[in-house]
Amino acid sequence: MTEVVPEISIVIPAFNEEETLAELHRALSETMPTIATSWEYVFVDDGSTDNTRLVIRKLSERDPHVRGVLFSRNFGHEAAIEAGIRNANGQAVVLMDADLQDSPDALPRLVAAWRNGADVAYAVRTDRKEGALLRAAFSFYYRFASNTMSIDLPRDAGPFSLMSRRVVDAVNAMNEHGRYFPGLRAFVGFNQVAIPVERNERLAGVTKYSLEKRVAGAIGAIFAFSKLPLRIATIVGAACALLATIVGLFLIASALNGAQVERGWTSLMLAIFFMGGLQLMVLGVIGEYVGKVFDETRARPNFIVEEHIGERGAGH
Repeated sequence: MTEVVPEISIVIPAFNEEETLAELHRALSETMPTIATSWEYVFVDDGSTDNTRLVIRKLSERDPHVRGVLFSRNFGHEAAIEAGIRNANGQAVVLMDADLQDSPDALPRLVAAWRNGADVAYAVRTDRKEGALLRAAFSFYYRFASNTMSIDLPRDAGPFSLMSRRVVDAVNAMNEHGRYFPGLRAFVGFNQVAIPVERNERLAGVTKYSLEKRVAGAIGAIFAFSKLPLRIATIVGAACALLATIVGLFLIASALNGAQVERGWTSLMLAIFFMGGLQLMVLGVIGEYVGKVFDETRARPNFIVEEHIGERGAGH
């Protein structure tokens, strides 16, 4: 039997979202018939500890459009995104959060952009509902990242987006472990357009991404697409070596002018400054190579699937 290829796949990573999935499915079920001839929902359960996977099972029993990818444990949001995209069959693939902060009301505009020739239509958040401090942190991060990364990373654009099949195939062809989806999406290029979208508040519950996870993700993204941290180490090392030289010349000049200096202090300080700077400089240079090798040699899977729910090509 020939597998039916849906026009649009909706990929939805979920971690402990039992309170939101039914309402999200209801909202999508109202929207999708108006914008697509065929579609599928790919829910990815990222090792939830609540009833998220049970909700996915029930949705799949009621709606043949629903498929589920259940992880063996929690592997993280980026792994769930990767698994969803790799399991999506659509001619276009939409990625959105499960908490309804990414509103289904924006889907018609994303799909319209795709039909008008865009390979990527990404949502740019025009009005965030977080506190002032967190909004300022997001703003600083996007501006810092755009100025340091080796890619043109759109500001205020998260994962919420639509991608054509050729963009999805290009992203799936990348097997690196430390993935940052907005960066990979920007890296592949093609015709990308921004769609202004207002960011909603969560429908229920609290965010599953703690400050620690947000900071770790931001740092990981910088390391994935920028050599700046390694170059900073090299610059700091060179600055320390220069400082050691200046201090050494000053101490030598002081000694020649008859200043009383503790016996052995000059040579000790000079050695500490010089060797410390030299070590940092050498580590920075070595790190450039180690980082590249490390990125290419990691071969562990980013996720392990315990179970698939639903059938490919069903419900079209």
